[in-house]
Amino acid sequence: VQSAGVWLQMRHYQNTFTALRTQWSDGVLGAGAAPGRLGKGVIVLIVVDPQQTVRRLCTMQGRSVFTQFKDRHDFDGFAISDVKSIVASPGYERGLGIAISKAIEQIEKVTASGEVARAAA
Repeated sequence: VQSAGVWLQMRHYQNTFTALRTQWSDGVLGAGAAPGRLGKGVIVLIVVDPQQTVRRLCTMQGRSVFTQFKDRHDFDGFAISDVKSIVASPGYERGLGIAISKAIEQIEKVTASGEVARAAA
């Protein structure tokens, strides 16, 4: 039963990842994860436009293999530098902040390497 649940969760992750990448092909997608205490982990997918503005941020958070991605519209339109400041502030949910930070690091690494420019050409 657990194997089937993990398979369903991975399928949901892949479908969400593909949908985000397809919907905004001119942007950059980053993924970040943070293991949680007592099994409650967080996975984050962030899509930013070429100006480094958040188009969409989705989180999958929980202990169950049936957990689904949820849109976090509270970050829509924010520059990733502003998002980094918000999640680094004291009192922000630790696991979520770590996962968002990792996704942003991935976006910055891809952007700095020039892979985005080569892919668009």
